[in-house]
Amino acid sequence: MKRSRVLSLLALAAVSAAVLAACAPSATTAPAAPLPDPATYRPADAPVTVPGIGEVGRWMITKTLVPATWLGEKLGGRTLREPVNVLLIDRVARTPEEATTRLLAAMRAAGYPPRGGHSTGYWGEVGGRLYPMLPTGEGEAFSDDPFFVPNNHGRIFGPVPVEGGFAFTGAFSLEGIRLFPRPGHPYRSFQVAREDLADRLNGRSAFKRAGYVEMGSRLDTPTETTGDHDGRAVLLVAGG
Repeated sequence: MKRSRVLSLLALAAVSAAVLAACAPSATTAPAAPLPDPATYRPADAPVTVPGIGEVGRWMITKTLVPATWLGEKLGGRTLREPVNVLLIDRVARTPEEATTRLLAAMRAAGYPPRGGHSTGYWGEVGGRLYPMLPTGEGEAFSDDPFFVPNNHGRIFGPVPVEGGFAFTGAFSLEGIRLFPRPGHPYRSFQVAREDLADRLNGRSAFKRAGYVEMGSRLDTPTETTGDHDGRAVLLVAGG
């Protein structure tokens, strides 16, 4: 192997290690105080009633049971909240296991397999209950590229039993790569990732676009923002 090739690989490994160290540990750090009970958790913000699913929480929830804020990253000096921007209904699946299997197959077909290098431990709220995230692997999220390059990625929550099948909620975003002044994954877009995932699922899986749901989750205050998020979630339905 040529020396230049070896040096390039070593440099890439160093960059990958730095970015991973900057982004992943915060999701596994033990909390300073006992956590609330997920079974009795209720969000501060009122949920949104979504036909076919029920009351859906607006935000991705951290393991400390607060709305996710991009691991503390700021956008223009403001706190960045991470919205739920994807909704899926599977009217074919008849068991939670079948719904999960079909979802994982659809995500792989869409080019969003589970990939490492991401923070984990998140929840999604539906009907007053918290549902854990998929994928379930350590440090994994659904992503269209490795963590050491810019990538669209996200987490999906469920399966949620609904009339005639099962539902999932999800939070997806586009992240960049930053090496200085400290390595990390800066925010780039919520809409880009939402639309890319929806287009790929629509074209490559049983989940088809069925419109948008107004979530009322756009924030633009002096202290908080949701970036380019327009307050809506895309809805995709499998089986009619």
